[in-house]
Amino acid sequence: MVNEMTKVIVCGHGGYAEGIKKNLSMLLGETEGFSYIDFYPEEDLSDYESRLDQVIKECGGEQILFACDIAGGSPFRTAAVKSAENPAYCTVAGINTSAYSEMVYNTDMDAKKLALLAAEITRETIQIFPCEE
Repeated sequence: MVNEMTKVIVCGHGGYAEGIKKNLSMLLGETEGFSYIDFYPEEDLSDYESRLDQVIKECGGEQILFACDIAGGSPFRTAAVKSAENPAYCTVAGINTSAYSEMVYNTDMDAKKLALLAAEITRETIQIFPCEE
């Protein structure tokens, strides 16, 4: 039995998702299974939610991981509600480019395992230089 690919929807404020898309494209090329949606200041939250619903529909996948810029923001809260309503969805916030890059190659994991991987990769790849105590 083949696992269904988890779809990743990158969500954020004012160009975050588009920036991640450009960043990953430069590093990895095409990111199959990834969608990108930004929330803009001139936009009403209900309009954003309608656009997000359309992206979810276009994904056509059972497993969806919402990857948001920051916890607590409108994109995160909207995605978290979607995740609470559907047990095959999961939401993660605050991950870095290393985590996104790793996610591209691991979409065969279910959404929750992929979120855990992204959080772990983010923790493991944070560097401080020079590190003085």
